[in-house]
Amino acid sequence: MADRSDSRDHIGRVAAVAALTIVAALLRIPLLSRPMGNDEAASFIYYASHPLSVIVTIYGSPNNHILHSILMHASYRMFGGAEWALRLPAFLAGIAIVPLTYVAARALGGGQAIPPVQTGKIACRPLIATALAASAPVLIDYSTDARGYTLLCCFVLICTIAIARGAWRTFAISAALGFYTVPVMLYPFLMLVMWGRRKAIVPAIEAIVIAAALYAPALIVSGAGAIASNPYVRPLPIGQFFRDLLPYLGSVRAHLLIGIPIVVQVIIAIGFVIAVRRFPIWIGFAVVVVIVALQRVLPFPRVWLPFLILAFITAAAAWPWERSEPIVAAALVIALALTGFTTERLRETGELRAVREMTRELNLRARPGEPVLALQPSEMPLAFYCTRVEVLNPDVTRPRLFAVENRDYGQSLARTLAYFRIDPRTVAIRKLRDFGSSALYELRR
Repeated sequence: MADRSDSRDHIGRVAAVAALTIVAALLRIPLLSRPMGNDEAASFIYYASHPLSVIVTIYGSPNNHILHSILMHASYRMFGGAEWALRLPAFLAGIAIVPLTYVAARALGGGQAIPPVQTGKIACRPLIATALAASAPVLIDYSTDARGYTLLCCFVLICTIAIARGAWRTFAISAALGFYTVPVMLYPFLMLVMWGRRKAIVPAIEAIVIAAALYAPALIVSGAGAIASNPYVRPLPIGQFFRDLLPYLGSVRAHLLIGIPIVVQVIIAIGFVIAVRRFPIWIGFAVVVVIVALQRVLPFPRVWLPFLILAFITAAAAWPWERSEPIVAAALVIALALTGFTTERLRETGELRAVREMTRELNLRARPGEPVLALQPSEMPLAFYCTRVEVLNPDVTRPRLFAVENRDYGQSLARTLAYFRIDPRTVAIRKLRDFGSSALYELRR
């Protein structure tokens, strides 16, 4: 009878995870066709639209998440340049996060066997953690953003499961692929290696060797400095680092938990504080904090996405809803779906919300090759959609120009003209159309 009951429970949980995975897909599909953002447009223009030889050798900026760029290139060649096609690899990885979260929660909680790096089982709530991964607005956003961050989350979860189950070769390969996707795999990698202790040392070395081999073409052509450095994140003076730390932590919380009701945020925070001592995996986070402090950098909030999922797993373990876990999971999905779709949010990587409308206006008014003055994060989306004009290398000496104002990011017309060193007194300025969050101007000499 017990075996039959366990079998029914197993089938029920598999069905619940399958349902949460389907719901996750349904929550993400509507955003697959939203306008391309700044970083994803840049990834396509500079890397994924080019031959594989360019993708694997040219590391001109951190926008080249090489493994993701390869997958985006393959999707582009198979399905064309539609938004959904370019986002397909990130989307599929974002869906895979859901069942991987469940398996990781089971592995961290003991699952079918006590993990070799833990002292005992933990009463996890894997369905609740999975529900959070399925419906957290920030994970929905990055699942529909053609970048490598959802792939990174998948590899971190696979590494977590592998260590918990003693599958060290899987850990080494998955960690190497994480590095090949985004170099900031370094942070979760250090945390996981500390968790695995001595048993993780050899697999960690294997992961580094594999990653170095994968990066070899880029190292030879672009150099180690291009990969190791990020021009957008620079070391801060020690005083400024500590002054900016508290506001930074606030921005990280706001970014990662956006669209999650404050009550749920508080419950997650309390659950995490209660349960964290039962999860040895977090011991290594102290090393990550030390590394960040030594670097004196404040990474983009998206760097912490894999840690957010592990935090969901940890927090869920403290919640005392064992018998009602499926009901609580369903309630979370419904609540987060409602708040997620009613919360207006800008992408951290930048966007020009009215880029399609602006493209239509330019196609009507501009002659081929005429320059358009636009600052980041407006220029890349505009260059992606409006190939008729010159956005990336505008000739500011032409008699007629167009200029973009993006109010979401404080890009006024005056600021745009100042960047391109154009005195507004030397040109006749006419607003062609206002799009609410942005505007398009015509400049004539």
